[in-house]
Amino acid sequence: MPLKSSDFFPIQLRKMHLADIDTAMDLKNAEGWNQTREDWELFLQASPESCFVAVHEDQVVGTAVGVNYEQKVAWIGMMLVNRAFRGRGISKQLMTAVIASLGQRTCIKLDATPAGYPVYESLGFKEEYALQRMVAEQISLPDATEDQCLHVRPLRPEDLDDVATYDQKAFGAYRTEVLRHALRQQPGIACIYREGSRVVGFLLGRTGTRYTHIGPLVADDSHIAKALVNYGCSQLGTGPLVLDVPVSGTAWMDWLKTCGFKKQRDLYRMFLNTNAHSGTPLRIFLIAGPELG
Repeated sequence: MPLKSSDFFPIQLRKMHLADIDTAMDLKNAEGWNQTREDWELFLQASPESCFVAVHEDQVVGTAVGVNYEQKVAWIGMMLVNRAFRGRGISKQLMTAVIASLGQRTCIKLDATPAGYPVYESLGFKEEYALQRMVAEQISLPDATEDQCLHVRPLRPEDLDDVATYDQKAFGAYRTEVLRHALRQQPGIACIYREGSRVVGFLLGRTGTRYTHIGPLVADDSHIAKALVNYGCSQLGTGPLVLDVPVSGTAWMDWLKTCGFKKQRDLYRMFLNTNAHSGTPLRIFLIAGPELG
């Protein structure tokens, strides 16, 4: 019987530890991704039972993490394999382990690249909607409107309960820790739009190793979404920005282009099992990121 490539490169899977973050960062940097050490710590804090590494002779050669939101919606991200070890089924082993850890009743989602789409489709994932990643080296924002000045203000820690409840209706599950994580990382971007006491939109952002990430942005309509981007991004200094936009209409994306954002690549939101907790996707103007949903 012929030997398989995996016989020459025995791989073991185990749970990820904090001590693995240095190697995980090396794998992430090799792909030009944007996540920080604090992001890895968030994954391990939120769902330690769903964070895995693939190991060859005590060397971490692959990672995958799952973040479970209330046992309703779970997210798979940070699927990374050392280039020298690709083509040996390591990604599939990692995916299988993460999926098994998340449970059959949970709706499992991910954001796939075009290259990864057929792989995830073969595992039973179905497309929910398309996204575009957009980047900007510099942005040009319109002048603040009177409406923006009246309704938009900085988002503070005491707003998080209201924001999390508003976000849950759009996303499909509570993800308060993710929102708190973003507020800690980029408090200057964080802003909220209220009509009276009612939340009708909010914007958060995160620090990255290459870009400042803008999102999530959840709002009742595009008018509110534009006001939030205008306010939040006006608080930033210079530096490149990145955001991930659901492809639901051209007017919103065209407006982002007028601000200086350009398409970098396509992404596809996919789900496994049932999509019973789909939320209200039309209120999601910017996602938190492919690793967080």
